[in-house]
Amino acid sequence: MRYKVWRSNGDKDLHVICSEGSDAFEALPVRIRNLGPWAGSREGETKDLRLPFRVLLAEQGFVVVHCHVSKLQLEARELRTVAENKSCPDCDGSGNVPIYGGLRQRECPRCRGRGWLSKR
Repeated sequence: MRYKVWRSNGDKDLHVICSEGSDAFEALPVRIRNLGPWAGSREGETKDLRLPFRVLLAEQGFVVVHCHVSKLQLEARELRTVAENKSCPDCDGSGNVPIYGGLRQRECPRCRGRGWLSKR
């Protein structure tokens, strides 16, 4: 199932999320439709919506959001994985650096033995 976001032209911070299609927009309560005129905005898969929006969309059939367009985050962020992090340049990802001319190994002081540096 897909969703569509409608933005009010009267109040630029007012957004309505509903199922995709003109039938879903026409099924909105009259009070919500009269807050417009409405302009189409983002669309996407319902499974990608953040949980609160997904629950309200399933229960009510629509969601009203009052938020500036730059702050509107409808979809859940992806979690960072270790694969995104850069490997440590001192130990080349092994977590150990040679000491005493390569006779022994010790924990890398830069990455503290993890083998990778986190993004900051």
